Amino acid sequence: MFQCPSGGSVTSDLKQTRAKVEWGKYGRGPVVLLALVAFIDSVDRGILPGVLTLVQDDLGFSDTQAGLLGSIAILMSFLVTIPAGYMADRFNRTRVIAVCLTAWGAISALNAAVRNFGQFLAVRAALGAGETIDNPASASLLADYYPVKIRGRAYAYQRVAPTIGSAVGLAVAGVIGEIFGWRVAFLVVGVPGSALAFSVWRMREPKRGESDSESTADEGGLLEVAARRGFKELWPEIKCALSIRSLRALMIGSAIASGALSGFGFFAPAFYERHTTFGTGGGATAVGAVILVGAVVGTILGGRASDRARGRDVGAPMRLAGATQSIAAAIFLVTFAPVPLWIRIPGQLAGVAFVVAAFPALTAMISEVVPPKIRGISFAVSGFLAALISAASPLIIGAIADRFPITVEGDIKGNLAIAFACVTPLIFVGAAFVLNGRRHVADDVANVDRLSAQLEDK
Repeated sequence: MFQCPSGGSVTSDLKQTRAKVEWGKYGRGPVVLLALVAFIDSVDRGILPGVLTLVQDDLGFSDTQAGLLGSIAILMSFLVTIPAGYMADRFNRTRVIAVCLTAWGAISALNAAVRNFGQFLAVRAALGAGETIDNPASASLLADYYPVKIRGRAYAYQRVAPTIGSAVGLAVAGVIGEIFGWRVAFLVVGVPGSALAFSVWRMREPKRGESDSESTADEGGLLEVAARRGFKELWPEIKCALSIRSLRALMIGSAIASGALSGFGFFAPAFYERHTTFGTGGGATAVGAVILVGAVVGTILGGRASDRARGRDVGAPMRLAGATQSIAAAIFLVTFAPVPLWIRIPGQLAGVAFVVAAFPALTAMISEVVPPKIRGISFAVSGFLAALISAASPLIIGAIADRFPITVEGDIKGNLAIAFACVTPLIFVGAAFVLNGRRHVADDVANVDRLSAQLEDK
């Protein structure tokens, strides 16, 4: 006798079919796994800031040296970006990512075994190099797994994961470090990364270009693009991009804002431990919440405000970005003064939100003033400049802090409140560049067609 399948089975089958239809023939599995890769990567980066003061107390190094630990990973990424792009274009990408994940676990475990600053620096450099190798491979895989119409959604998953991961890494590291010690905090990171590596290894490798007949050669960072096309071919396009006056202002504003967030994220847990009643765990948890909530709220509200501003006049998003950056700098300056926690924590959350709120407007304006043919390289150059300033930021803050020593529970420490207060006004400088660049937007938008024609002639 014919038996009707159970309702639960039918419901499950319908959900799976709907997911396949929404996400294409590969379903949402690949984007979830690759987002988890980005998440684990950023969790690892958040571990060190979460236990920084514990490591400093144990190994005995200065804030300047601590800043170098924060910078070395970004600096090393520049050295391996071109080889990483080469590998992504020529080797099995799922295997490249799986091997990287396994290596992260092993190298992260080495953090727990170091005995001096030199060893720690070497391990952090190795992690910075290893964590960079998977990025081009992940971006390339997403482009092949998903067609253009849903690719933006797929990249959104991957790009939000690092924000969440950094916040989780900070909070988890602070709690584990305070209870079990900083070495245990680093050991914990290797377990999920190694487990995820097995799942990524088993992912099906899609055919290159199977989901998109259009070229994606301009996707990625400046060095990744250079790895595929060469600097000699790129230079005329870079010169053309840098000739756009409003674009130069947008690049400077974006880079300074990114650098400010990088330095704050690295040293904020130590700031809370030295300048408030929070311990290591409490400070790291507070900073994790501030960054996570502030970044999410700023991204959502900034994107909506940018779209509404664009309807008023062509340069309105730049005015919005300059205003939010200025507000953020003013708020941050207040929170680095000796104010109570009920002012400091909400204030810094608002500061992060206002800084991040500028990013959608800045990104939208780059796409407005640049000809389509060099849009990819314009984003790449902007990202490259932001990465350079982000790499320098922790080192600069640490060096300034060491110039103003204070005593914390009988130990000599750097004054991070003064360091943050010295660096924060640079956000005003970035905002000033953005606001000044707004007056060139109308002319630059009008010149897009002319520049496009020039590029076609070359």
